[in-house]
Amino acid sequence: MHKANTMNNVLSILALIAGLFFFANNSSAQSSDCAGIVNGTAMTDECGICQQAYIYNFITHAVVFVDNANEAEAGANEIVVFPNDPSNPYWGASCAEIFGCTDATACNFNYLATDDDGTCGILDECGECQIPYCYNPVTHAIAYTTSDECNELWVSGPLLTSATTNPYWNASCEIFGCTYGDACNFSLDANTDDGTCDYSSCEVPGCVYPEALNYNEAATKDDFSCYFTENPCPSDLNFDGITGTQDLLMFLVEFGLSCN
Repeated sequence: MHKANTMNNVLSILALIAGLFFFANNSSAQSSDCAGIVNGTAMTDECGICQQAYIYNFITHAVVFVDNANEAEAGANEIVVFPNDPSNPYWGASCAEIFGCTDATACNFNYLATDDDGTCGILDECGECQIPYCYNPVTHAIAYTTSDECNELWVSGPLLTSATTNPYWNASCEIFGCTYGDACNFSLDANTDDGTCDYSSCEVPGCVYPEALNYNEAATKDDFSCYFTENPCPSDLNFDGITGTQDLLMFLVEFGLSCN
């Protein structure tokens, strides 16, 4: 009888130990991460921010956050990135000052940037991302830096988007048009002349000499009609220097009209 009681006590102790072991393992298995996910893989970075693992597509750059990186399945062109992975740009980003382009519409937008440094770029007509730069007008040297660090000419805005002030604008593709500055249809954006330059459509014929009595300030091309004294030949009605048929026709048109 004594032996039976001893055996029962031993079995009870073993059962208790097994129960405690099971409870300990079960509690460990049911632990939650910083995001409150049971068995999750989220971790708190040095900034105190709970960072989750994610699936990253290195073609489209799409990011999909996951609760458990150990169970995540990456597809084609995808990798699983753990929170504290050295390649994870989110880890510790919130407590660091990161300079870059903060304009989401810019072609070089930096989603990690906390402070805009004036380097936001613009796509030109060739699809190239044109980034502002610092230009030295004496040495013609350029430097891709921040606007605050540029002590020379900062090429941005209208200066950046014009081929006249920025030789890189549309330089990677051909843009046809008139490239001669004295033409009526000169194109600032064209870098390849297409033979369409027009020199006459914007011309205004007339007397271009200010000292002439019939000076026309709007005239761009002299039509040899200038006269500098009172007309010595009153019958020369069209001021062409002679009294001809045209003068007679002009006279007949006016003949009989009252001058009052």
